[in-house]
This record gives sequence, structure tokens and C-alpha cells, in this order.
Amino acid sequence: MRNRHLAAIPLAALLLTACASAVPAQPADATTSPSAAASSPAQPDAAASSPSQSAAETSAPPLTPKFPVGHLLTLPQNQNSGPVWNTGDALYELRDASNMTPEALVLKTDYAALTQSVYCDIPGCTHDSDACPAYLASDFCVGVMAVDGTVYTYPGELTNVAPTQIYRIDPAAGKTPVAAVPDALPHHMQLQWCDEYALYGCPLAASHQPGTLYRWDWQNDTVQTIPMLADEKIIACEGSRFLTIRIEANEPFPNFGSTEQEKAILAHAVYVYAWLDPATGAREKICTRPYADGYFHNYYDGRIYYTGNFRNADTPGQQAALLYFDTADGTEKTLLETIPFDTYGIDVCEPFSPAFAGVPQRYLRVLNAGDAYADCLLDMETGDVLPAPAVTAEGVRRPALLLACTASGQWLTTANPRDSYDPQYSLYALWDPADFLADGQPAAWVTMYATE
Repeated sequence: MRNRHLAAIPLAALLLTACASAVPAQPADATTSPSAAASSPAQPDAAASSPSQSAAETSAPPLTPKFPVGHLLTLPQNQNSGPVWNTGDALYELRDASNMTPEALVLKTDYAALTQSVYCDIPGCTHDSDACPAYLASDFCVGVMAVDGTVYTYPGELTNVAPTQIYRIDPAAGKTPVAAVPDALPHHMQLQWCDEYALYGCPLAASHQPGTLYRWDWQNDTVQTIPMLADEKIIACEGSRFLTIRIEANEPFPNFGSTEQEKAILAHAVYVYAWLDPATGAREKICTRPYADGYFHNYYDGRIYYTGNFRNADTPGQQAALLYFDTADGTEKTLLETIPFDTYGIDVCEPFSPAFAGVPQRYLRVLNAGDAYADCLLDMETGDVLPAPAVTAEGVRRPALLLACTASGQWLTTANPRDSYDPQYSLYALWDPADFLADGQPAAWVTMYATE
């Protein structure tokens, strides 16, 4: 199979050059007062150690956790469907009941049974009112998650149209409100991460100002806050820690400075990658890179992927490399020597849903911006870009887009025979990964729930 180069993304976010290794930073205390974190002064990280020094060679005094932290996950908003949650045995998702109203249903795709159905076991239910456990009068700003085998819906963004409750869904009995959105959470904040105990959100702070990470323990009706440093953003999570990136400059940014002043400061600034333990507020520096326009791509298997080594900037022949910092040995490596910006226009997306079932994946789904019907896979080990296979759905050839991974290791794909990617018309199939990568055929098709 012919490989393709990975073409790049708009140069708007985060590029980052020479990485050092892990050094713990001074912790910021977590607090249960929502206003305390915003006013707490941020402490800068300690200077990075030499690239040859491993994280194991550094240590910090133990800190007392302020609350339990489980296995952190990024709340999924899949590119090929609405809000989804993959347990490994099934995929739960919100699906519009029709194209004419905001009504929605919670659907379950059972991998073993090869069926998609409304998550409701009430005999004779018509699934069109609140009497149905799976019915939502509106799916605006709503997500779905599964915790300890129980399915919930939650407000994905705290807006005027979002629900004000988290609901527990019992398919045989109905849905029950279990937690109300507390006043301590800021309006318009997105809930972007979760663990077994809580939901997390971090509103966008003013430029070059400290921010606040909010932890909503919805099972105990409490809110904790964790101070964020100036220009610090959460970009991934692993285990019980968040991966953050922030700007570190040698001089303070002026409050009302000009663009030229800011550019002069940023010319000598660096990006700092660090682990953040939300339970203690402790930070462990991973590496630093000189500031430049670029993009953070992904975190996978202990590797931080980003764009670098720009050539022919601001010309039609602009090129760059896809690099990664390996946290295992503290070194930077090149995955792709050349990303031709003017060729394929492939844009890196989130890893497909297996990440949320705790299954690390070697392949990252990528979109080909030059062809709306041509998805690809990026091999995070080799840098190969592999075209996704096409399948015939209702007599129309369409690419099989990756959606989830089962506990048994099969891949769930979606294909849409219509001219748009409206999930209402998607057709699911299960694949053996080897057949998918070899441009083969699916092992089985899923019988879909008909919403029309």
C-alpha cells in the first residue's frame, strides 16, 4: 500500500525545540473555595535539568492529596458521531431523534450482539417522552458517560440551554437526577475531563494571566479548585495526571503592551510541558521548547508529538517535520522528516474512542482536508499514513471511518451512504485490524436502529 505524508495544520497553536527532563515544580494547593484559586499567585516551575538526566533521578517531598483522583479521561466528542462513550463491550451515544427537533435518544451498540438499539428496556415504550429512560427533550450541550457500569447524561457545557442536572439512566426503570450543577461552577465552562469521582473543566483565562481548574465531585456535591499558572493549558491526561503546556518568558508581559512588545518577549520565550497532579497541585516538568508558531498534535504512549523544523516559512513550499519527545528516555525524535503543507492538507484529529476504554492505540485517525471522503491512519510508531479502506453502504462507496475499539481488539467503523456525515444515516461495522489496514472487508455489519 502506498504511504502518504502527513500534511499540516494551521499554524496557530503551539510549536515547541530542545527538550530537557523532568523536574518537580512547587505545588499549588487545591482549595474548595472557587474564588481562592483565581487569586492565588502562581509559582514558576524549577529550571529544567539536562537532557540526559532522567525523571527518576529527580524527586520531591511527598504531598498530601486533597481529594481522590481516579483514571482521568478526556470526555469524548467523536468526529464521526455525536457524544459517545466506549466501554469496550458497547458504545453509548446520543443520536438525534429527528432532523426537525432537538430531541435525542441514548443509543447502545452491543458489540457481541451486533445491534444498535435505544437504551430502554420498558415494554411498549415509544421513546418519545420523558417516560422513556433514553429520551432527551434536547441534546444541546449534553454528553453521555458510563461510570462503574451505569450510564449517565451530563451537561457538557454550562450554558442557558444546557441541562442543569446529571441523570442516571436505568433502562428498565427510567432516569433519575443525581446531581445539580452547583453555583460555584462558572457559566459557559466546558466539562472536558472526568474520572471515577468527578468532572473537570478549565475556563479560558485572560492572556498571560493565571487560570483555574474546577473539579466537580458530583457524587458528593462539592467543588474543588486547582490554580493554573499563567498561559497554562491542559492538552492531555494519563493515569491520574494532566499533561499541560504553558509559556515561560524571561520578563513579564505588559498589561497593556503593544503587539510588538509581546512579539519581542515571545521571541525569547519557551513552551514548558509538565505533568500536573490535580490532587496535590504539584507539577513535574517534562521538557521545554523555544516558542514559535506551531502545533501540538497528540500524546501517545509516553510521547509528546508536535510540529517543528520549519523550512521555507510563509511560502507555497513551506515544510515542517513531525517530531516527538520521548518521556521514557528524555530525547527528541523525528517521526516524519517532511510535512508538505501544500500537498495533502491532512489534519490530525483526536485518537478514536478506544482511548476511553483504556486501550492504548498505535494508530491515530487523521482527516484529509483535500478529500472529504478520504480518512487515513497515522502510524504513531513508523510515521506511515495509510488510507482507510472503502466499503459499499447502500450501494455507495464510502470510507470506513474509525469510531471505537472493542475489548476483544476489533475496530468499530462508521460509513455514511448519504452526501453528508449526519450520524443519523451512519452504518457501523466491526473489523479485524489486520483486514482494515490491508484494505480488506469488515468481519460483520451492525444492525442499526432506524430513526426515520
